[in-house]
Amino acid sequence: MWETFSLETGGNEMSERHSIMEETGLQVPRRFDAAQAKQFIYRSVSEQTRAAYARTIREFFEFVDRIHPAQVTPAMVQAYRDHLRMHKGRKANTVATKLAIVRSFFEYLKAGGVIQRNPASTKLVAPPRPPAEPQGRALTPREVRHLLAGPDRSKVDGARDYALMLLMLRLGLRLAEVSALRVASIKWSHGRWTLQCRIKGGREEVWPLPEDVKRAIDDYLRLDRSRRELLRTDGEDSYLFQPLVNYRTLRFDKALSGRMVQRIVGRWGELTGVGKVTPHDLRRTVITKLLDDGHSYREVQMVTKHKDPKTIMRYDCARENLEGNPVNTLSYDED
Repeated sequence: MWETFSLETGGNEMSERHSIMEETGLQVPRRFDAAQAKQFIYRSVSEQTRAAYARTIREFFEFVDRIHPAQVTPAMVQAYRDHLRMHKGRKANTVATKLAIVRSFFEYLKAGGVIQRNPASTKLVAPPRPPAEPQGRALTPREVRHLLAGPDRSKVDGARDYALMLLMLRLGLRLAEVSALRVASIKWSHGRWTLQCRIKGGREEVWPLPEDVKRAIDDYLRLDRSRRELLRTDGEDSYLFQPLVNYRTLRFDKALSGRMVQRIVGRWGELTGVGKVTPHDLRRTVITKLLDDGHSYREVQMVTKHKDPKTIMRYDCARENLEGNPVNTLSYDED
């Protein structure tokens, strides 16, 4: 299983990154190949997760000059963390996620006997502290109405963008989840329309599909039918949301990329005067509105599909109202 990894160290263990290696005259063989991490990456059933793992592992080992995993030290991992924060300007949550991937990869190698210790262990490399409140914004009901009023639903692209945003604003789907939807994801079950898709972590989850959302999707597919039939991108297994133009590769039997979904949401935010809006802001809007309506964390979890309901507490921090804080009514005047 581990034959692709060489266990030769080529010298004493290094204590600093490449600049210090040059100063000390230590020569390190460039033995790491991204293909060596393939077994680790393909443990995940999610294409998005695989891509994120591959990208982060490649980025990390390029940073440490592609040395063998057994030669990586905690100081190198710390330097990578600080490089992301200070030179790349990455947010704390992003850096923490990348460190978690690197840490998990080294733990995988340790379990296979390739390395003896995990240089990215949290006991050796502290991740950056995440912000107390989630970054981004939750739209007000009025802003939601403005955003959805933007697309021209009589045209294919407008109908697609409207259905896409309405789906995210009603079901709270993540960016990767909405991009991966297929026509077959919509099923009739238990006397109603449902939406089924694979979520973060690889689990299959099911949502009830509201009538207005189903109607918006049907309108979009009806307007897009002739194009799909002409390009042979129709059928039950075809992607639900597709690019209408693709001059670079001329390939249309694919899903909207995450970047394209970001552009669609951001574009309508600007055009409707709502301002800067991201796909995750739509998910945050769903969570905030449900909490404002008095739903419990468990009930909100039924929509968001968070693995742990406690995760929703972080979103609830942004809803704290100083006027409603119990400290305002605390009194010791009466017995």
